[in-house]
Amino acid sequence: MKFPLLTTLATLSLSPATITAFTPHSLSIASNLKMSPQSTSSSTSLQISALESLADITTLSIDSGDIDTVSRYAKTGLITDATTNPLFVSQAGANGDARYEAMVAEAITYAKQTTCAEDGCPVPEETLNMAVDRLAVNLGKELVGLVPGRVSTEVDIRLSYDTEGSVERARSIIAMYESLGVSKDRILIKLAGTWEGIQAARILEAEGIQCNITLVFSFLQAAAAAQAGAYLISPFPGRILDWHKKQTGEAAYTPDADPGVLAV
Repeated sequence: MKFPLLTTLATLSLSPATITAFTPHSLSIASNLKMSPQSTSSSTSLQISALESLADITTLSIDSGDIDTVSRYAKTGLITDATTNPLFVSQAGANGDARYEAMVAEAITYAKQTTCAEDGCPVPEETLNMAVDRLAVNLGKELVGLVPGRVSTEVDIRLSYDTEGSVERARSIIAMYESLGVSKDRILIKLAGTWEGIQAARILEAEGIQCNITLVFSFLQAAAAAQAGAYLISPFPGRILDWHKKQTGEAAYTPDADPGVLAV
């Protein structure tokens, strides 16, 4: 099985974004560009040109929970997918923007009604988990309206070693999306690249729920994900590089010797 080639554009509203692109044939590093949302018009033109170059050789996915940031990049027509993680979801819920506050309020109301918490049922942890998942879905629904491709939504990382729990939460997330009019073919369920997470992906893929295996640091994880039929993997070349720097004491590697790039 060959995974789709995907390049993630990680963006944070208060810090520069980093784009790393890999050529389809050699998987060698093509570019590593710092992009700041507070750029001048000339540098913005350079950024768009860089994005165009990247989009010619790979599918671009934006990794952000900031609706305005995703919208700005999506309007270039060069971004296909989007992904979120618990950090982005929590940042969205706490940033004071009325749009996000409405998402939080709806998520809390939904969770209380769904778990009977409003009637005093003793399920506070279940209610909290439901609210967090619903908030992620509410944010994901907004992102689906901005990008033409898929949006990845992550299962609670605490379930990384719980296949049954991961499958149950993934099904619940998809059901929430579908109740909001979002088809499951627009969503990727993001699961940790543990043995249990990969087995959860095997079950979900058989049900037509496609998965993104994240926290991939090795070929063995990638191979296991492929054997399980996962739609996509998310390797972490930057973290692989960090590990090698710590183990070897090397301050930097050239692109053609970068252990993270070579691993991918």
